[in-house]
Amino acid sequence: MATLPKISIARPVGYRAQNNIADVRAVQERLNLLLDPSRTPLEEDGFHGPLTKGMIGDFQSKVLGFMNPDQRVDPVGPTVSALNDAASAAKWKGAPVTPKPVQPKDNPKPDNPVDPSGMPKIPVFGPTDGNLGFDSFPAPPQVLGPLQVKFPPERDGTWIMVPEGSERSLRIGIDPDSPVRIAGKGVDDEGIARSGTEQRLLRAVIKNRCLVIKGLNSCRDCKLDIFQNGRHLRVYVSVKPRRIVPIFAFYVEHGPGLKCRVSSGELRTVLKIANSEILIPQCNVELRLLGDELLSHKEIGRHLGFVVRADVFKEKKDEFKYLKPFAKDRMFPQPAGADHVKTVNVFIVREIVSAKEQGERPEKVNGLMSLETGMCLLDDRSYGKMTRIKSLARTLSHEIGHLLIQQLYIHNADVVQPKAHNPYDDALMFPGGLGKKLYRVEVEAMNPTPAWPPSRKP
Repeated sequence: MATLPKISIARPVGYRAQNNIADVRAVQERLNLLLDPSRTPLEEDGFHGPLTKGMIGDFQSKVLGFMNPDQRVDPVGPTVSALNDAASAAKWKGAPVTPKPVQPKDNPKPDNPVDPSGMPKIPVFGPTDGNLGFDSFPAPPQVLGPLQVKFPPERDGTWIMVPEGSERSLRIGIDPDSPVRIAGKGVDDEGIARSGTEQRLLRAVIKNRCLVIKGLNSCRDCKLDIFQNGRHLRVYVSVKPRRIVPIFAFYVEHGPGLKCRVSSGELRTVLKIANSEILIPQCNVELRLLGDELLSHKEIGRHLGFVVRADVFKEKKDEFKYLKPFAKDRMFPQPAGADHVKTVNVFIVREIVSAKEQGERPEKVNGLMSLETGMCLLDDRSYGKMTRIKSLARTLSHEIGHLLIQQLYIHNADVVQPKAHNPYDDALMFPGGLGKKLYRVEVEAMNPTPAWPPSRKP
């Protein structure tokens, strides 16, 4: 009997298994190789979902004759042996097809189920573009400052940011051979969601195993309900217009022979990374450079220290004040639907210390942002002759986040989160970390859009 090249998996694949991506992909590829061409193959993406699980169980029941298939493939066992046997293809094809359950036509599901939260959930595997600006089911508690955003159970679900005029796709665990229905208030049969004034907000369609959403007009938390075979998924969509943050940059010369080490070309690379990897994918905010120039110590009128000190508590020792007269302002036109943003003046220096509390010793910081003026003091992140471009891009994005989020973490005089930062270490707004994630409430604060009431028409 012919034998196929053996697949090798390091860990079990399937139900209650570790499901390493490489192992899952190897099993998916072999199942597709043995599968009858008339059937829909699995997506060979390395993710173990209900379709892969069901395909393993179908293979075990029809090829191995298991009465109660365990829906898993172990590194050693009858299932992996059958996957390595070319004769399994004929056995699988010749086995009787198990009919799929059909929803009775005389008992259709209502357009708006009374309690969809009690239905089994359709799993979500994330955006196909791999970007953030996404929260998966169940929505994690957004405990950020005074809002203490803990979404009630009926608001649990997947949330995604879609740029206005663009498309994003979510991979979801649906059966491509069964019908899928997209419902919700103000959502018509074509998947178009409208506001109460009949403005088209977005369009959602199913393509293969993906929910494809196109943003048509700005909105916040537009609700979609996806149904298939008694399972349910709730998706909240925020469509964001492009919001432009205008920037003037200054390469500060502390004194003779001592200036920041960031070049004009490096600054443009910093902005490119901040835009393409952090801000645009998550909240559709773009940093746009309006001009950059050298600011010499002669123009400043004095020598700054090797380390620039920002101290609001001791005015005599504060050096940030000497840079403020050079800040520029320009009204920059925003795309329709986007809020106006202060012009940001970025002063890049060699090193910064800041007195954060009255009577405390100043500490080294990578950046400072004035929420009132939009002035930003930025460490050039240079070590020897090397500038850490990606670290500088993250720091700049972090400081822009402070300007756009403003006082999200502070309520009146009570500091809810220490030092007005996000407490989670994967977040962009975590102090001094390496995270890039913007949380849902941060995205809504950085690029606010109206919450349109849905259309009353079915």
